[in-house]
Amino acid sequence: MANSGIKGKPWLAMRHAEHEHIGTIATAFKSAGLSYRNLDVYRDDPVPTSLAGLGGLVVMGGSMGVYETDRYPFLAAEMDLIHQAAQSSLPALGICLGSQLIAGALGARVYPGPQKEIGWYPVEVVAPQDELAQGLPSPFMGFHWHGDSFDLPSGAAPLFRSQLYENQGFRWGRKIYALQFHLEVSAEMVAAWLNDQGCRAEIAAVPGFDPETIREETRRYAAELERIGAQVFGRFLEIATGT
Repeated sequence: MANSGIKGKPWLAMRHAEHEHIGTIATAFKSAGLSYRNLDVYRDDPVPTSLAGLGGLVVMGGSMGVYETDRYPFLAAEMDLIHQAAQSSLPALGICLGSQLIAGALGARVYPGPQKEIGWYPVEVVAPQDELAQGLPSPFMGFHWHGDSFDLPSGAAPLFRSQLYENQGFRWGRKIYALQFHLEVSAEMVAAWLNDQGCRAEIAAVPGFDPETIREETRRYAAELERIGAQVFGRFLEIATGT
């Protein structure tokens, strides 16, 4: 549910699966006095054709690939909206699939990665001087659930990497940020994902991924990730609104 504090135009949070909501980003919105509304493409909500009336975009994760626009036409509509945001200096934040959609909208290649990255793995800060990443520990334990990757768009500044994936996040311009890993999760969100039928099937299909290990590591790392997420998302909204 979107918060009711209004500060400028409401943001649009585009969701591709019920369990992949904006998570702890909602707390940052509330703290900043900003409002947002969900657009659920998995419920066939139509993607707007223009940015009229919007303060910014948050583009969340999902199981589909950016290269599957024939199967999921809404992906092309989302990339068009992201492209409009980039051209008009409207802020946008992408998480996982959302980061890949931002990369695709900015002309970069998105493709299946060498292997899936699911669970808790270290994330390295490669641009500690960046306004968003200043003061973050490096590495820190991030939560991952993806199998695709992307090339950096022209003009993008890399921010994060992991051992398996060189591009874990980037900034384009000043107000467009893309994060491949899931900085927005809480322990409760991870538990919900592990109970989701589709997520369980995905883990079962790949040797080496153990839900119990993920649960144990969530108990160890989730609280610190929430702390880092609060710092990063708060900074992002400050940058986005110029405060």
